[in-house]
Amino acid sequence: MNTRVIVVSVLFSLFVWQPAISNPDDKENKNFSKQTVMIPVEDTIRLSTDIYLPDKDGPFPCILIRSPYNKNSSKGDGEMFAGLGYAVVIQDTRGKFESEGKFYPFKYDRHDGLVTVKWIKSQPWSNGKIAGWGGSYLGYTQWAIADQLAAITPLVTSANMYELAYPSGILSLATLFNWGLVIDSKTVNKIEPEKITAAFSILPLSVADDSTYQKNDFVDDCLEHQYEDAYWGTMNHRSAEPCPMYSIAGWYDIFLMAQIRDFEAQSSRRYPDSRLLIGPYAHGKTLIETDFGEHGKIRNHQDKMLSFLSSHLTDENHMADEKSKDKPYSFFIIHRNEWYEAEQWPPENSNSTPYFLSSNGTITTQASSFDEIAEYTYNPEDPYMSLGGTFLGSGAGPAFQGPNLNREDQVVFESEPLGKDLVLLGPLDATIYISTDAPSTDFYVSLHEIRSDGRIVNIQEGGRTIYIDEMSDSRVQKVDISLWATGYQINKGHKIRVIITSSLFPRYNRNLNSGEPIFKAMNPRPAHQKVYFGEKYPSHLKLPVLDIK
Repeated sequence: MNTRVIVVSVLFSLFVWQPAISNPDDKENKNFSKQTVMIPVEDTIRLSTDIYLPDKDGPFPCILIRSPYNKNSSKGDGEMFAGLGYAVVIQDTRGKFESEGKFYPFKYDRHDGLVTVKWIKSQPWSNGKIAGWGGSYLGYTQWAIADQLAAITPLVTSANMYELAYPSGILSLATLFNWGLVIDSKTVNKIEPEKITAAFSILPLSVADDSTYQKNDFVDDCLEHQYEDAYWGTMNHRSAEPCPMYSIAGWYDIFLMAQIRDFEAQSSRRYPDSRLLIGPYAHGKTLIETDFGEHGKIRNHQDKMLSFLSSHLTDENHMADEKSKDKPYSFFIIHRNEWYEAEQWPPENSNSTPYFLSSNGTITTQASSFDEIAEYTYNPEDPYMSLGGTFLGSGAGPAFQGPNLNREDQVVFESEPLGKDLVLLGPLDATIYISTDAPSTDFYVSLHEIRSDGRIVNIQEGGRTIYIDEMSDSRVQKVDISLWATGYQINKGHKIRVIITSSLFPRYNRNLNSGEPIFKAMNPRPAHQKVYFGEKYPSHLKLPVLDIK
């Protein structure tokens, strides 16, 4: 598959999950009607909307799908749900494909969604019950109006878009450019993939979009709003009154931590039958062979999702019998290839266990009594390259780390071969002690697995930006870094590997070490980095070791 095809597949296959079970070409199964209408959301703006109605007497509950990826790409879902007895409304979002207006990601989805909900409820075929369906952007459009829906089914998505653009406060460069530069048009911008790759390195970033297509207001605004401010507040619906939800996330997905926080934020307001499932999914094409077994396939969730929707749209008493059967959390453990249910996050049998980084390059549960310093130089003009990980695009997820083995701008730690399987389930955290001679710089910690054949695969990673007072640039700082979370079994005989470095590019934007705002930063300089270990500075990871039989 060439790179251009991969970009298109990211937009239409990975963003839009379509578990359709009907055959659009089977004329005998056409037990519904379809029409297209233009729904006015403002005086001069109408949204193109396909309506599927069952060929029987109504009124009906409704499935609402709002998409910037062409409503025709959700045709299979429309036919499936209509065949199940639902009215289905599938709409091009403002400014996309057959809808009028100007597209700007995330900006109009609450307003236009609310107008559409009101319109649906006024129709003679509607019984007033409406649920959302879809993944990625289609999941966000559900969150934007969740307080007005009977249920939502958000798949690999979030209610808070700042955490998409700036996970842990650092720009997710590859995700923003791979998506933001191609989505900003009536259809999809046809940009040569090589131009997007080249744009990653253009300084300042504020002109990078000009090199690929044309000025991109959304990308520029994301770069200007580096911190979570009022601009991002309009794209955050996490605090809205919740409705029942069946939420599916991925361990390698760009929304992983945001989606966990979305679910956790419901707290005491969460509906008893709401669920969060996390599987071995990514927001892009994985380029190395993986085998997560039959249980790891995303299509296996369809029946439960349909049952969940039915319980809230048709049979109100159905879920009462189901509440005691499923726990609110279900996690897929990679390489064990099993699902593990839990009552809480982190799971109740997950023990946060410190693994200490030692000056001799080892990682062990025993703290070192010897103090030592590891040093390296980070040069933004030759950044440490990310391989795989939680970004949007081709090569997401697990990837072999061999190309980075001989780089000098990293500190590496390895365990002894494990004497038994080690199951990790929960948040991954690191505490490291560092110093730098730059006014601002980044530190990243990555957790890897060394397989018995010597190949190294990434499990998870995370980073943090550090700001140093010029008067105390030699001071040692204690830095806490989230490595996100995982459900992963490291098999007996394999090793734990940890690296510390100062870039993971282009997964994250490279820090130029200059302290400049990223929108206009263009003066890279090297940074001399120090990492401290031992009794005085106990740098360590906390791994969520699951007590499992």
